[in-house]
Amino acid sequence: MATILFFDDQRLNRLDNVSRKIGTAQRIEGSVYRDPHTNTPWGYPSVFQDQATGEWRMAYQSHTSDGRIVAVLATSHDGLSWEPRDTTRDLDLADRIVPHQILPLESFGELACCFVDAYAEPGQRIKGLVTYPAADDLWRTRLWVSPDALHWTLKEGVEWQESGPDPGVGVFYNDVRGSYVFTTRPDLADRRITVFETRDWENFTEPELALQADALDLPLTQAYGMPVVPYEGYYIGLLWLYHCSPEVKGHSPQKFYDGHVDCQLAYSLNGWHFQRGLRDAFIPNGAPGEPDCGCVYPSSVVAEQDGSLRIYASACTQEHGYRPPGSGSILAYRLRRDGFVYMESLAGPGFIGTRPLYWQGGEPSLNVQSQGGEARLQVTDQHGDTLEGYSFQDCEPFCGDDTQWQPAFKGGRCLTEQTGRTVRLEVMLHNARLFAIGGDFVALTGAECRRFNEDGIVPQPRKGY
Repeated sequence: MATILFFDDQRLNRLDNVSRKIGTAQRIEGSVYRDPHTNTPWGYPSVFQDQATGEWRMAYQSHTSDGRIVAVLATSHDGLSWEPRDTTRDLDLADRIVPHQILPLESFGELACCFVDAYAEPGQRIKGLVTYPAADDLWRTRLWVSPDALHWTLKEGVEWQESGPDPGVGVFYNDVRGSYVFTTRPDLADRRITVFETRDWENFTEPELALQADALDLPLTQAYGMPVVPYEGYYIGLLWLYHCSPEVKGHSPQKFYDGHVDCQLAYSLNGWHFQRGLRDAFIPNGAPGEPDCGCVYPSSVVAEQDGSLRIYASACTQEHGYRPPGSGSILAYRLRRDGFVYMESLAGPGFIGTRPLYWQGGEPSLNVQSQGGEARLQVTDQHGDTLEGYSFQDCEPFCGDDTQWQPAFKGGRCLTEQTGRTVRLEVMLHNARLFAIGGDFVALTGAECRRFNEDGIVPQPRKGY
């Protein structure tokens, strides 16, 4: 199965009277969690469901009143209402300072993130990436592993990055490369995004520059971090952008105090080379007084049964660098299925058309909102000529909200009849939005289309293209 999302026009060849827009993740009311023992302006939560108990668990870092940072654990029955998990009976920590602590303070600096490794043996399923100060302006890294985010073992001698970054670290399994890819900063306070990889969690490649702020960003913007979500053949970066103060005195050699942090989107087809499209905020700062009005750092994503996504973030009511007591919290946001980017019709009907698709069978599935309007589908050959019985007029109009709308044609026509042929899909929107086109197809280049239709060379899907 394949999915076309609308970050760019790579798989399209018709756009008429439509506008591309960034979707917005909506904060879930009642999901605000404030740690009763500590403060979490930079919590970087990692959320997952425990396989053995079904309990939701959240590992994160928090700040004590005297400025120390500690790794802690909270639990939930639904992944939204959280309570600190008292670990005093489970863990004997000689330097414990809070009841829900999970790692010793010795040589601990910050918990950059936790990664759930679906391919690991059970005892090492969760990887905890820790950075710690080794000398002035030099940080190093450690790897902890756990079956449950409660009991942890240090992997002796493993450093996942030689020059430890600030947190703002992400890890994901890259199906294209067959490796675990890290997105981190190249060095302490060097706010750009690098990528490197490992296949065995013992040997790690050198970081390579992947993304940095550019001239289309607001002046003095810096890339603070970028967790990545593998999603329907794409790798989607939740790019934290720090909008820095223009002041120099008191802000050198690095910008630290003042300025907001919000989240925009980056994307990649191969999980290594990332691009940016529209520069609108995907998770913007809230209004004054809201928990995310100062800074927001989305760090963990969980898929719901209906295909929607739950996105967890730490947030602060203050601008960057300030963390008075009670300023930090952990929040959850909801995003509809495929809701990262959408195409919307302008005044009157708008049209979106795909490049030629090698149709492998079954029916298309469209993610559409058309309440108060309508959506229709049309099928053409590779030249744009409408196939008989598959015109917009033959399609039953859709006037609703469905993440998996399957168009119906008069006379019972269906796309299964076109199996093994090249077709184009055209969508008509009138006062409507289109989030995705899915189906069992291979999107073709012009050369691939000609080779199939003239020489019978059946196209094969290529990962990362």
